[in-house]
Amino acid sequence: MPRTIPPGPRDIAAKLRLTAALLGHASQKELCAAFRRVNPRTAFDLDRSYKWIQGRSLPRSPAVYEDWAQLLGLDRSGSWIAAAPLEAFLDLLCRDGRANQPELLRRAGLELRPTGQAGGAATAEHLLCAAYAGYSPAQSPYYRGRLIRSTLAIEAGPPAGGRLVARYSQALPHGQGSVAGPVLAAGQALALHLAGGQAGEPPVSFHLHRPAPPASLLAGIMCSCVMLHPGGQPPYATRVALIRVPRPAALVEASNRYMEPGPMAVAGDLAALGLAVAEPEALEARLARFLRPEGAGWAGADQVPMADHIALGTICDRIWLDTLQAKPAAAE
Repeated sequence: MPRTIPPGPRDIAAKLRLTAALLGHASQKELCAAFRRVNPRTAFDLDRSYKWIQGRSLPRSPAVYEDWAQLLGLDRSGSWIAAAPLEAFLDLLCRDGRANQPELLRRAGLELRPTGQAGGAATAEHLLCAAYAGYSPAQSPYYRGRLIRSTLAIEAGPPAGGRLVARYSQALPHGQGSVAGPVLAAGQALALHLAGGQAGEPPVSFHLHRPAPPASLLAGIMCSCVMLHPGGQPPYATRVALIRVPRPAALVEASNRYMEPGPMAVAGDLAALGLAVAEPEALEARLARFLRPEGAGWAGADQVPMADHIALGTICDRIWLDTLQAKPAAAE
């Protein structure tokens, strides 16, 4: 008689994120490889797992849950993993001092809320909630060749809305300019349409790739109008890389600026913001290729190749995980 899907799978995305954090896997490929080591013929498929960890679908094969139980070395069945409340799953992972609950939740980018709390069910995931240091090529002719070092902060919005909200800021000669708005998710895409700045400040739109845990990088295309231009405010589109940092957004914002070009400039900036950058040369090379591609796209278009996105994201994931494993830096 064929097996059936375990009854009532729940919180699968969050459980996968906790599993990856517990095992120290920086990427979805590493998690998939771990399943293959347990069972070379596992049904844990890499392409589908991206949807599972984003909560867009569920594993359909019961064997995936059984491989999962074996991977974690649990004394529970795969059907228990599928149906258990997230709190019970977390308790089991941290049993016997195997992991610290708050630290594991932080590494997985998760936040627990008690059942009945306004704004959600028993759990609410805020993987994207963090401060990000932004890097994009300056568009003003007065700062040609420099990078704009900006700040993006994402946080939970009002409980009634149930959406995340974002605030983007960058330094201007007359002071900080900022815009804000909702974070819209559709499949593997994120769209941020931010407005509400001071008079004369144009709205800013981001079209980004939705990351898998640990969500160390938001990257894609930013669109707005040039603020400092002798011809007015011509519109532009440029690539942008937003790298997660452990500092509060206000501290990151205080160092917004037009960055002078120089060797290891971005790596040094990120280190000053609390990241453990073990391979600065590799980071600089990947970021330069991402932000200033040669011969990319076609006339009138700029499309980010997924190979470049994955390569930069892999480096950022390792930096973020190394930072989490190091002693937390004191807030300044």
